[in-house]
Amino acid sequence: MERKQTIYDLAVRVCSTVRGVRGDRQTWIGLELVHRELRGERPSAVDAAVAFAAAKGWLAIGGHPSHSVMLGQRAP
Repeated sequence: MERKQTIYDLAVRVCSTVRGVRGDRQTWIGLELVHRELRGERPSAVDAAVAFAAAKGWLAIGGHPSHSVMLGQRAP
């Protein structure tokens, strides 16, 4: 039986994606790149996972409107 992915699971994947893209640098990553890397996911689900991760303190969100993210020290 396949387990349904939760917002928590997708937020962890978003953080992992940001970590993979940024390498060893602590830098801002464009949200469009996160969406491209997670192209199998609905864009609205990725946006919700980014917001969830930000609320948990895992990501910082930059811009108005939001256009980039930076991995926080508490990120999984």
